[in-house]
Amino acid sequence: MTAFATLGRILLGLYFLAAGAGKIMSPIPVEQVAHMAASGIPSAELMFVAAGACETIAGICMVLGLHTRLVAILLALFCVLASVTLHAFWKEPEGHEKLVQMIMFLKNMSTMAGLFAFAGFGSGPLSLDRFYGKD
Repeated sequence: MTAFATLGRILLGLYFLAAGAGKIMSPIPVEQVAHMAASGIPSAELMFVAAGACETIAGICMVLGLHTRLVAILLALFCVLASVTLHAFWKEPEGHEKLVQMIMFLKNMSTMAGLFAFAGFGSGPLSLDRFYGKD
């Protein structure tokens, strides 16, 4: 069980680390920022970069098992906000874009399931939380 929990935590962390690093290390995608602005997010370009920084830092924490419970809760909240603002498939007309947004919404809900598990059970024995006696 320990190996599975550790692998799951690392994979979740790598997912957010890759998503965040992609946002802050690449040129800002005009289309994605326009979608954010159209979804009602103020200062969309700044928020895009801020989200990338938060995802990167949180991803590193998850990989290392550092402040795992808190980080998992914060990432779950991030997923909820992203889902209801950026992936509101129920607002889309029938067609391909509705399907894409529904898949992204459901992907976020699935990711939240893993995050809730780590928020509830902690990082596991192979983590900095356990090393420092904080789990």
